[in-house]
Amino acid sequence: MTAVPAGRRRDRTSPASHGFARPAAAIAAAILAVGALAYAVDSMIEEYRDGIALRGLGGKPSPVELIVAGEPMTIPANMIRFRTERRGGAVDRVDLLLHWPSLEGFSEGLADDFKDASPRAPLIFVTISARDTPLDSTARLDTVYRRFFEGPAITGPAGLVGRGLSDGSGYQGEIVYFTPKGIAPFVARCLAEETPEIPATCIRDVNIGQGLSMLYRFNEAHLGEWKAIDGGLARLTAGFLPER
Repeated sequence: MTAVPAGRRRDRTSPASHGFARPAAAIAAAILAVGALAYAVDSMIEEYRDGIALRGLGGKPSPVELIVAGEPMTIPANMIRFRTERRGGAVDRVDLLLHWPSLEGFSEGLADDFKDASPRAPLIFVTISARDTPLDSTARLDTVYRRFFEGPAITGPAGLVGRGLSDGSGYQGEIVYFTPKGIAPFVARCLAEETPEIPATCIRDVNIGQGLSMLYRFNEAHLGEWKAIDGGLARLTAGFLPER
């Protein structure tokens, strides 16, 4: 297959220990989840339009004790995006806003970057919640995404390969970028084109904890830094969980 250069595009841990007795059922469930995941992307784009608002963001890194979808986590207050979640206690999900490349929360020293409402603001949005499906982005590469690949391969940054997705997939207008080799490849979806209203965004979800999912999104301009982003977030969120 001939690779063609990528053009300018629009943006948008301990795993569960049991295996799958019925892999076909898991695949079917993942395909059914396509619509829900696509809806989640649209919802996150709408959240982006709220302006990376600093409404309620504070600079105190004091630890907040949370029970996220039944699992205990301790997260610095200045990383938590919404004031209601900063109160601690039991929540269905927690939303974080992190500076890139420091992966730190809001502080006076980083305030200008957090106030930057442009599409290229150096920020990463993270949502931690209960898993909707046992398959994260990496697992969906072979079980779901490959079924809908169309068009030629796209040469992505830093060793990534991109493939467009068919209109019938529920992911139309998106490109899947992945590492072509490896047991657990990096996989992320990015919007194929950019408009003034919608920034060039990529999203990836990773299974963490016993039954949690970490979904994060970032500007496609940082896709070439995928190793540092993915590894940094894995280490950061592992530190939120209790030691085992």
